[in-house]
Amino acid sequence: MALTTELLRANTTLTGLTDEQVSAIVEMSQNDEKSVIGQKTGEIYGGLDADILAASGIAKNGVEKTYEYAKRVIGEIKAQAGDVAAKQSQIDELTKEKARLEGIIAKGGTDAETKRQLEQARADLANVTKQYGELKTLHERTVADHEKALFDQQISTEFAQASAGLKFKADIPASATSVLTEQAIAKVKAMNPQYIDDGNGGKVLAFMENGTPRRNPDNNLRPYTAAELVAKELRTMGVLDEGRKQEGAGSSGGTGSGSGSHDTDISGATTQSEAQEIIAKQLLSRGLINGSKEFEEAMQKAWKDNYDYIKKLPVTK
Repeated sequence: MALTTELLRANTTLTGLTDEQVSAIVEMSQNDEKSVIGQKTGEIYGGLDADILAASGIAKNGVEKTYEYAKRVIGEIKAQAGDVAAKQSQIDELTKEKARLEGIIAKGGTDAETKRQLEQARADLANVTKQYGELKTLHERTVADHEKALFDQQISTEFAQASAGLKFKADIPASATSVLTEQAIAKVKAMNPQYIDDGNGGKVLAFMENGTPRRNPDNNLRPYTAAELVAKELRTMGVLDEGRKQEGAGSSGGTGSGSGSHDTDISGATTQSEAQEIIAKQLLSRGLINGSKEFEEAMQKAWKDNYDYIKKLPVTK
């Protein structure tokens, strides 16, 4: 999380800093966070490219964007589905022809040409049926692998955002916090994550147990988010800084929802994923803790307030 003027001023050991020095530190922190987020986003899209290639066997074209690459692969998978349908049509026609010839022979039509046609129809039917089975199996495997690759990428994005606002105790080195975060994420990923209906025509990530979502008693029994579960695991380890939550810039306490009177600016977003990252970053800069009830309520409000703009954006690049 990038440092803010409010966070720096709240630290009594930094009271001697001038306004210029505080501004410089805030700017450096923000630039560093942008660099980290950019690097992480590149890693995510790179991972998705690799997953799509592994699942489909279709290579990326040069500097083709990930969104365009995925769209092209889906198009080729649909073409495979068309081939499967064409083979099924051939099978239906050959089956009819075979039945017709068998009917002629059953009624006494035993000339050599009719028998030859029947044997040819049987051979063609067996060949096309074999091709159909192979093509159908390939298509189903390709679709399943591609859907799994996209799901894995969505999950990776969720957990990248889940770990963005974590604040560890100052005496724990960064190398240790990285390992602990990976351990917590691995444990949460094993909790059967699935996308389920959110009741408003959309999808929300839930972590299933015995066929039902795990629910957070501290958040009105809503399904646990990835951020909440990761924070819960790290809290169990005793490594999170559970100090006083900072008020946002210019906040006068607000309504308790975490949104206060702030407006969220997502005008620079080119995808829905970027919009979510921008909103999360602005909420974190106000001192909200990722995974908290206040953070989730503020995220939902910002998303609703900007929905007319967001719905026109592609999901990813």
